[in-house]
Amino acid sequence: MHVRPVGTAAEVLLATAHDPFARGTLRRPLLRGWTTDGATAWLSIDNEERTSYLSALGEPGVVGALVAELLPELPPRQRLTVPRGTPARFPAWAAMTGVDWDFRWLAEPPPRQRGEERVQPVDDDLAVEGLLVASSSRASVQPGDPAVRRWIGVRDASGTLLACAADTSSATGVGHLSSIAVAPHARGRGLGKAVTAALARRLFEDGNDVVTLGMYADNPEGRALYDALGFRDEHPFTSGPLLVRGRW
Repeated sequence: MHVRPVGTAAEVLLATAHDPFARGTLRRPLLRGWTTDGATAWLSIDNEERTSYLSALGEPGVVGALVAELLPELPPRQRLTVPRGTPARFPAWAAMTGVDWDFRWLAEPPPRQRGEERVQPVDDDLAVEGLLVASSSRASVQPGDPAVRRWIGVRDASGTLLACAADTSSATGVGHLSSIAVAPHARGRGLGKAVTAALARRLFEDGNDVVTLGMYADNPEGRALYDALGFRDEHPFTSGPLLVRGRW
């Protein structure tokens, strides 16, 4: 395998054809990158978490071979995001335990949804926290998370928060949605579509040319919702820690 070093974010973007996932992850400072025929990987650092992340795009077999080639160069306590199926291609002395999820995106505003007119800004952290506790134990961000730029939501006539979504955009031109949730008793009314469509539309109006989100692979209800709004393109990923000889 001929592996070529990649030294700048611009080179990573060129190697990945400006893929929305690559654009979004490069909000973190790039440490180094590598590319080969059929795969590109890049290592970035989260200064707040003091953790490095290796992300990769390409065919799982090629990415697996590339990661195996890079193992001697990777820092300890490495976390990976790789195409689903890649860990099965690692050498016997390396493994990965992780979560399967899908990265999806819109390249144009979604169809307007019934109930969008009810969507409004939400600055009540306690209400958002209560909604997430009741409806989404796997929410990716919480109130107070520095990644959140704003929350939006829908309330009922009494002021109770029924649905919410977070704007966690951080890369130029790439909007990102997180923690989309609907109260259990309010499901089936189209509120998830309303908050997702409304926030995506606002992100396009803000000047983003793509709007992205991540969803757990075992979420058929979410998949149907995002399909209906036009989220057709996706990368199936696995994310988690790299185990070398059984150690993290």
